[in-house]
Amino acid sequence: MSEAARLPVTVLTGFLGAGKTTLLNFVLRHPQMDGTAIVINEYGEVGLDHHLVEAAPDDLQLIANGCICCTARGAMSEALLVLVARMRQRGVTLRRVIIETTGLAEPGPIVQELVAHPELLAHFELDSVVTLVDALNADETFASHDIAVQQITAADRLLLGKCDLVDEATLSALRERLREMNPDAPVAVVHHGAAQPAQLFSGGRDNPASPRYRSGGWLAAADTIRLMPAADAAPRGGLLGVARPLTPAEQQIETFSVILDAPLPWARVRGWLAFVRTLCGPTLLRVKGLLNIENQAGPSVVHGVQYALHPMRELPAWPDDDRRTRLVFITRGAGRDIVAATLGYLQAPALKEDPVPRR
Repeated sequence: MSEAARLPVTVLTGFLGAGKTTLLNFVLRHPQMDGTAIVINEYGEVGLDHHLVEAAPDDLQLIANGCICCTARGAMSEALLVLVARMRQRGVTLRRVIIETTGLAEPGPIVQELVAHPELLAHFELDSVVTLVDALNADETFASHDIAVQQITAADRLLLGKCDLVDEATLSALRERLREMNPDAPVAVVHHGAAQPAQLFSGGRDNPASPRYRSGGWLAAADTIRLMPAADAAPRGGLLGVARPLTPAEQQIETFSVILDAPLPWARVRGWLAFVRTLCGPTLLRVKGLLNIENQAGPSVVHGVQYALHPMRELPAWPDDDRRTRLVFITRGAGRDIVAATLGYLQAPALKEDPVPRR
């Protein structure tokens, strides 16, 4: 299957009780969703959600008795490939896939399998990660469940449900909190699960590996949240700006940006990213940015969710006149300190190309 013919996959996640099944039932009635297959993951030996989703039985695949990010890992690949084979046998045109995760799923391993599994790459491309947020119970959920925080920071898009059950002040505070946790993800309200197809499928605009990828939106968002030193007070070549960290109950998440003036050697960038991911481990929730690589006309896109890093690709042109390397990180704990401490390696004069920095 050619790259253009690969099926877009949306990962629909959200903590327990957020309303994912209600949303699915609404959006699947839309005429544009014809040819959509559903993979449902449930945590438990007896699956029930697949009985509640109004999709044709042959268009739905259940993964039960485990979470696809851990105990049922590998089942997702099997389910997706079974769907493709089944649709071909029936002569049905399959146009897109939605994976509804269990409310306890960690998004990183799911994304990793979608972007790294050779057989899946031949048939599917990750379109976006969409997280549904329960506006009524968000504060308690974020404070008590780390998985919910990971689902928020992994999202390309955030949808707010149960908004009719909270007042405007609560909703406004939640929007601000989500912006701090994931500044590049647009937030939209869905009333009683009434989502639209465009809110689930971006047409590749959110996927750095897609030729239809567009990077402008999150760069603009990064500019608004960055607290950078004044230009005349900061050294040229390496700026590290930090937004206000959240409270300890909010998992001590920080969003910060890195700007580098000079073009960077490709091997050094690759080694630095691998080193940062290794050192940060679970404290690195997300990284997204444009890289100015030596002897390269356009920027390279870097996009990572937890420890899952999308394949980097070169864009044909810069989205604006700013040709500097611009990276936005979402971390917690010691993540910011690790990034700051390793920037020296990335910017140091190259004596020889060492793909892995030394500790």
